[in-house]
Amino acid sequence: MTTLTPSHIAQASPTRAELLLDRLRSNVRVLSRLAAPAGLLAVVKANAYGHGATRITRVLETEGVRDFAVARLDEALRLRSEGCEANILVIGAPLIEHIPLYRRHHIGLTVSSVAVAEAVRQPAPGEGRLDVHVKIDTGMRRIGVAPNEAADVIHRLTAAPGVRVASVWTHFASAGAHDTTFALEQIAHFDAVQAAIGPNNLPLHIGNTAAVLRLRDRLCTTDRERIRVGGALYGVSHEPARLNDAGLLPVMRLVSRVVHVKTVPAGDSVSYGRTWFATAPTRIATVATGYADGYPRALSNRGFARIGEQLYRIAGTVCMDMTMLDLGAPDGPGAAVAAGDDVVLFGPEGPSIYDVAAWSDRTPYEILCGISPRVPRFDR
Repeated sequence: MTTLTPSHIAQASPTRAELLLDRLRSNVRVLSRLAAPAGLLAVVKANAYGHGATRITRVLETEGVRDFAVARLDEALRLRSEGCEANILVIGAPLIEHIPLYRRHHIGLTVSSVAVAEAVRQPAPGEGRLDVHVKIDTGMRRIGVAPNEAADVIHRLTAAPGVRVASVWTHFASAGAHDTTFALEQIAHFDAVQAAIGPNNLPLHIGNTAAVLRLRDRLCTTDRERIRVGGALYGVSHEPARLNDAGLLPVMRLVSRVVHVKTVPAGDSVSYGRTWFATAPTRIATVATGYADGYPRALSNRGFARIGEQLYRIAGTVCMDMTMLDLGAPDGPGAAVAAGDDVVLFGPEGPSIYDVAAWSDRTPYEILCGISPRVPRFDR
């Protein structure tokens, strides 16, 4: 019997996510220019927004990125286990019992509260240095040290043996909003913390992509600053027009295949719940993808997919593993569609990921992060 490899298995999948790596490389170069003289902190959490964290991290390292951020410790440990030796920061709040793992595997820890600060100050002989990144809550109200407590926390951590304060940071709640008033208030709170700390050369990271596009003159002033870039690396944002103007393009193309074509007579229904009926004889293509692949069920009777040069509307309910498309009349443009044809669910030629997000009442981030692990990722 032939040995089955992951590559063999991936090739057998009818649905695939194609990663347009030339776009990724272009995006990181554009972002580096926008952020200069500040550097980039590349966010590769949630499996690099569904793209594959190990693959994406390796590409970014070849482009000179040396600092990465994930949301949880297990994500950082997975990158370490797969050979990543770069700086990795976990931006989520740590569990106290996991602190030794941060030390042991040289992973940056977010000091998210006074209690965490006290825990990391406890002596840990033989465990090595712990790099800590103090998060200031300037208005997001998720995690972080209060601004009026921050200076004392930072001074105490600086004096603790075996601990290095690697950065001080905060997170914008609404940097992408047209009204920048609240973002400017957050910057003011952060500036006040820096003043209270006193003269220092601590690295800072406050800006994200939205902030750089709107508030660059306030955030990208020195090379000790870092700009956290997440969605924009992968070419998505809540503000697609701004990304497009900057030359930042979506990196993922999601493709499946037609596995069955038939003609249904007038009056017949298609799929679960009988939510779609043929008003005339209609060709129906069954596509081998569904919500188990991360293709939203909310696209039922609303979304479109591309076969060749034509967009076709989804007919009926999106199933767990299959989706049906209305090809139209048996002698119409869809007459040439056959089993085996590629179906573009989203990609550069359309529909776009923004279309799919709008049709399903989601954000593009949700679409990307929702692409199932059973969908293989291929470089393209």
